[in-house]
Amino acid sequence: MKIFQLIQKPQARGAELFADLLSDQLRKQGHEVFLVSVFEGGFKLSFSGAQVHLKRSLKNRLWDWKGWKDFSELVKKEQPDIIQPNAGDTLKFAVMSKTFFDWNAPIVFRNASLVSRYIQNPIVKSYNSWLYARVGGIVSVSEESFRDFNLVFSSINKIHRSIPIGIPISEHSPKLIKSSDPTLVHIGGFTFEKNHLGLLKIFREVLKSHPAVKLWLFGDGPLLDEVLNQINAIGLEENVIWKGVQTNPFSLIPENSILILPSIIEGLPSVILEAFASRIPVIAYGVGGIPEVLKSGETGWLVPQGDQIAFKKCVIECLSIPNEEREKITKAARKLVEEKYQIEKIARDFEAFYKEIINT
Repeated sequence: MKIFQLIQKPQARGAELFADLLSDQLRKQGHEVFLVSVFEGGFKLSFSGAQVHLKRSLKNRLWDWKGWKDFSELVKKEQPDIIQPNAGDTLKFAVMSKTFFDWNAPIVFRNASLVSRYIQNPIVKSYNSWLYARVGGIVSVSEESFRDFNLVFSSINKIHRSIPIGIPISEHSPKLIKSSDPTLVHIGGFTFEKNHLGLLKIFREVLKSHPAVKLWLFGDGPLLDEVLNQINAIGLEENVIWKGVQTNPFSLIPENSILILPSIIEGLPSVILEAFASRIPVIAYGVGGIPEVLKSGETGWLVPQGDQIAFKKCVIECLSIPNEEREKITKAARKLVEEKYQIEKIARDFEAFYKEIINT
């Protein structure tokens, strides 16, 4: 098959990083893959195949006749068998191009979050219903994302499957380096969904009983300056370290780290699976598809959404847990990823879904 993976822009965000990884694996499985970015971005994606950068301006995201035309010309030239928009403005971009410039490749939309948290206005819902009515199929990142989409768009009658993310296990070996101080790690874009301000409140409470603990923040985004200012305002600059954007943050963190993820919205974040594969313990709110992989006492610590006191208690428990209990949890988490979330398996699932859409 010839496959177009359409992304918002080159950036270190979950949707783009997974599309990058999936593209590479599909190429290894014998398919011809084009990774097409709509807007300009400064992050270097690792995909070794054809990358096409349309370099459209964000100012024209609502009406971009030239961009839609340029994309249609690329589609008509390459004749892809399937086009997969991945979150952001990519679905609108693909559908508008197809509507105005009349190309035939089927569109498969990848739903990577919870649409109910973004689509509440009736006009926005109606417009998105119009977009979804023009795709060949929908793939949701988790069972919760699947259920949520069907609840919001119950009238959309399209082939819809739940296919999770996958990761390359070989890139996530158990850690050898230990830190002198315990380290809490957060990996994610500085957006409202990731709840950095809530994270700082939790961390400040943890410091009361564990004053040597450090918090490392990886990522970038629109709320970065606000978060960094808040760190200084509440006197945490000695304990909170911003590490910026790193291609492989798990290669940098020590083995006695703990991944903490107090997000308010998630689909199924790959950083949890990457932590599992690296045998790093995980503590997270039970939002989106996270409870499908994170089980308290089995593969990590799952906290009721918004309960900062419970989150703090879980962090303190994890910091104090005996090594044998910690190893039991991290070993079970690693086994889960090995059995169900390796990228080779997930890419085969996408391949089968594409064929189903094409043959419908």
